[in-house]
Amino acid sequence: MPLPSESEFDFLRFDPQKGTVIRRPRGSGYGYWVGGHKVFWDETTEQYVLFYRERSPLEMSRGGKCFLATSSDGSIFHDVWSATKEEFAAASIEVGHCVRDYDGRWRLYVSYEVAGARHWRVDLLEADSLESFQAQSRRTVLGPGAFGVGSLKDPVVYLINGEYWVYVVGRSRSVPRVQGNRIEIGGGDATFLSKSKDGRYFSSLDYVFEPPNTNTWHGRRARINSIIAIKGGLLALYDGGMTGYDIYEEWCGLAWNDDDNRFERIEQSEPWIRSPWGCVRYVYALETPKGISFYYEFTCPDGSHDLRVTHVGIT
Repeated sequence: MPLPSESEFDFLRFDPQKGTVIRRPRGSGYGYWVGGHKVFWDETTEQYVLFYRERSPLEMSRGGKCFLATSSDGSIFHDVWSATKEEFAAASIEVGHCVRDYDGRWRLYVSYEVAGARHWRVDLLEADSLESFQAQSRRTVLGPGAFGVGSLKDPVVYLINGEYWVYVVGRSRSVPRVQGNRIEIGGGDATFLSKSKDGRYFSSLDYVFEPPNTNTWHGRRARINSIIAIKGGLLALYDGGMTGYDIYEEWCGLAWNDDDNRFERIEQSEPWIRSPWGCVRYVYALETPKGISFYYEFTCPDGSHDLRVTHVGIT
């Protein structure tokens, strides 16, 4: 079937400048960011559960701390738990996703760069309450060495049909191409899907979204941040970039899947939404009984990133 057009989703489009700021970075200027987030709607308590991390410039500890926060309205959040990169023996903490499992307990899937190892992996923490997570009790559930890939990071977790579906980012299969005397660069991030019955043992990875390796605004990055079930298919919000150097100021695009696990880019001449001063990235679309809430990192005029939310009602 043909891909839908970008205009079919105009009713979801929002102005990121008008979003509500829910967390500000610790400092001013490039490299001070807050985000790397995912959000879960807990039907049991009717609360929003937010994971986010704080980052400092590369020469000043990078992703040094992560947090869990809760909210009754999706806009005003109160921190209930935190951990430092030292507690994870990490060089930097990145994306995590906290969900309530099928047995009613809490699970936190978190990605970080292992100190001294220069690779990213995804670990799992489990607890009876959000406040009682212990970094020391973590277990690695998606380690890159087991799959023969360089790194795995940025988990997006969905509980579907009694399984745990985790979208996770790794390197694409595109490699530098040599044509005569010319070398063309290869692709960057791709997105895998891994499924598990118990959410602890993941034995396979499937490529579900890869960069086209073209000289376009999205051509060499393919990081899925969230998925919306809509119009008989799955709409993915992803981060794209022109080169591997665009790893801090990626741009948001749309991709579509209506018949299998593979996502295809919806044709877009420019990013779906963006900041006048840089990027809108890590766009997480959370579906609740009230509509859809979009959480995103937003580049501010001074180069820092804050964390914002925009609520879009669906009728």
